[in-house]
Order: sequence, then structure tokens, then C-alpha cells
Amino acid sequence: MVLYNGITNMKDVQVSFRSTSDGWRGKLAQNFTYENVERIAKAISQYLLKDLRDKNIVIGYDTRFMSKDFAAFIASVFQRYGINVSIIQDPATTPLLTFTTNKYNFPLGINITASHNPPFDDGIKVRMKYGGTPSSEVVSKIESYLEVDPKVAKIQGKTLLINSRKDYAKTIKKIANLSKNKSANVKVLVDTMHGSSKGLLGEIFKGSNIQIDYLHEEFDPYFGGMNPEPKFESTSELQDIVKKAKYNFGIAHDGDGDRIVAVLPKIGYLSPHDVSALLVLYLGKYKQLKGKVLGSSTLGRRVKRVCETLGLTYETMPVGFKNATQQMLDGKILIAAEENGGVGFGFYIPERDTTLAATILVDAEISIGLAKLYNELEKIGDKSGFCRYNFTPNIDRNVLFSEIIKNVDLLNYRQVESVNKSDGVKVTYKNGDWLSIRYSGTEDILRIYCESDTRTKAVKIKNFALKRILEIERRVK
Repeated sequence: MVLYNGITNMKDVQVSFRSTSDGWRGKLAQNFTYENVERIAKAISQYLLKDLRDKNIVIGYDTRFMSKDFAAFIASVFQRYGINVSIIQDPATTPLLTFTTNKYNFPLGINITASHNPPFDDGIKVRMKYGGTPSSEVVSKIESYLEVDPKVAKIQGKTLLINSRKDYAKTIKKIANLSKNKSANVKVLVDTMHGSSKGLLGEIFKGSNIQIDYLHEEFDPYFGGMNPEPKFESTSELQDIVKKAKYNFGIAHDGDGDRIVAVLPKIGYLSPHDVSALLVLYLGKYKQLKGKVLGSSTLGRRVKRVCETLGLTYETMPVGFKNATQQMLDGKILIAAEENGGVGFGFYIPERDTTLAATILVDAEISIGLAKLYNELEKIGDKSGFCRYNFTPNIDRNVLFSEIIKNVDLLNYRQVESVNKSDGVKVTYKNGDWLSIRYSGTEDILRIYCESDTRTKAVKIKNFALKRILEIERRVK
């Protein structure tokens, strides 16, 4: 979708206001403006009134600069058309917004967030009554109302504040089916990355012997000068503290709390691939839960190997959690996992919820011990190291990616086993290592993913791929 920034006294400049799999994102003051956001709010109001035939909606917002202001502005637009608006009282993770939409029977919910994107991005995520992402058809239907200028209602809607955090904590605690070991003393350090997950895990374990401490919990719309995206490079402080201090483990969430990585004192950084594999191993073996496991095309090999050991069905899905939503609604899914740290559970609503994932990790630490579980994982899943890199092209990324596809033979880091072009391009080598390059759905970048026996080896594959990409780019220019 393309919107306009309404520049006056000069030729209007057309700017991209990116449609994502579950909403829209843009840059503050460039295209995520009051004018453009009002157009989307009007379109959502018409979809709510005409297609869902309802007059109620819930809004959340994250800790970004202006997110709270945009939430209030969007609420005023909805009120204009007779829609009653409930606003979550404090900054909300997207999983909390989704829970609230489902729990309180709102036909629709939106969160004002740009997730892990740079500080000056913002966006609107849409969630449905069933507790998950909208289909592509729903997003397209909403966009079909962009040019509609609806009439103002005779009776305006009302706005009220709601606090669903306690209900959320109570539900997550119940869903996680926690160990009855009340004498367990576990200390966890949570890096919120200045995002909206502050206080949630602590609320779940309030009154227990589980101590939850926080890192980077203070309000900072600049996110400490980095993108609020949990990965190896952005969690160095968390890694150092967990190694030195007496914490059982540490975790980090992204800006809107739907991604997770972890750190163990003697083992170090655990990528989303490791975390997902630990969750499958713990739930499948020790909780004896059954169901199919879904993994994105860029998820590491460990999850699949755990599934093979436990006799669980593993299925690869395209990148994007919307690809898991329908199967989760249909049932018989244990876990759906993405390489970026998004994890959803079939025994809950069809949504990524990494506060639930963190709660299950605490339970695993109490019951088994995460270090012991990780050692077991290494025996089953073998050694694994992962690298993810965001590349900003100097030319049109569509042109560059097209040339990469044409010259895929240049990515032969070692002897090739197979090449898959169904979701970007993925080159699997005969020794089991692999390299994948694909579009980002939320930023104007290409993502490079690599897996090998160690992270150091994965970085070498990434460096090789980056060198080839730059060669192709120079040739095209």
C-alpha cells in the first residue's frame, strides 16, 4: 500500500507506508504521520462497522516515542464513528493486547508498535477475536476502505482505560502448569530492551520464591541507541551479568514482547533456535505433551532433530507467524517457532507469546535444570551455532535479490546438497550447514541467515555470503 505525506507548496512526494503480514509500519514524521494514521484508523473503523458489525475495539501501545499519543489519536477517530474504545492502561506487549482482545471478546484489537524495528519507526498491528493475526484477506479488506470518507456518527463512542495485566498473569500461570515445588529458589534476569514487557514475568511469579529482576526497564524511546531486537550482538550486557552474577538464567525480549533469547551462566547465549528446541524437548519429553511442531524455513536444525527423537511430527512453514495461525486454530499443534524468537503454543491462543515461553523456561529450571536440559539437547541435536545479519542494499533490493537468485551458484561456500527458492533462497550444504537470504517483511533490507556447528563457523558463512552479495551489487551498479 502507498500513502501520501501531504506535502504542500511543492510536488507531492509519494512514500511507502509498508503493509506487513499483520498491519502497517512507517517512519515517524516521514510517513507515519497523523494524516496517514487517520486514514488507516478510518479504514479499520469501516471494516469493524460494516464487516464485523460491531462497535467495540481495544487499543494497546508500546514504549516508542509518540505511540501513546497515536493510540489516543486513533481512539478519537474511532469515537467519531460511534465506536467504543478500550485502551490498555500502560504500555502493552502485543501478546498482552492479543490476550485482551480474546479474553474480553473484542472483535478486533490493535497495538501501536513497530516491534523490533529502529527507534523512529512505528506501526499498527491488528489482532482478531480468536487471539491471532489477521489473514491477508482481512488486511486487504481493511485497505479497500482507505479511500472511503465515512460520515460522522450522531452519537460518538466512549473511551475507557482497562488493566488486563493481572488477568493475563493469572492465565499464563495456569496455562504453563507450573511445578508444585514451592521451595525452589530461582533468580531470573529479564532484559526488556526498554520495551513493554516490563513487570509481566514478575507479576506471574509474585508471592513465590522466584526472583525476577529487570535490565533496561527504564523508559527510553531511543532503546539505548540500538534496535530493540534480542540477538547475540544486542544482549552483551545481559550475557556479562548472567555469567558474573548469581542468576540461574537470563532472557531478553524485543520492543513489543513477542520474541525471546536466553543466557545460561556457564553455557552463554542461547539463540531462538536453542530456546525453541529446549521448549520442545521439555514439553515433549518431561511434560509428555503431543502435537505437531511447526518451524519457519529459517529455523535451525535442532528442533527437527528433537522431534525425530521424541516421535513428534515436524513441518516447515514459510516465514511469518500468520502461516501458523490457521493450523493452531484447527488444533493438534504443540509449538510453532520462528528463527527470530517468536514462539506460540497450541495449548494457548494462536499467537506468539514469549512471556509464556519464559514462564515455561522457569518451570524447566525448577523441574530439570536448564543446563542439564541443554546438555541433553546437545546429545540429541548435535552442535549448532547461528548467525543472522541485516544487509541494507545500496541499490534497489528487488533488483539485487533478482540478481542473487540468478547467480545462486556464487553461494557455493562448500559442496551443495540442495537449493530451495520457495521462501527467498536457502542453500543447504552436504555437511548440514546452510545459508538463507530473503526479504524482510518490515524493513528495506535483506536478511542473511547461517547455521553451522558453532557460531564462529556460521559467521564465516555469513561473511562469505556478504562478500558475494557486494560483488553482485557492484556489478549491477
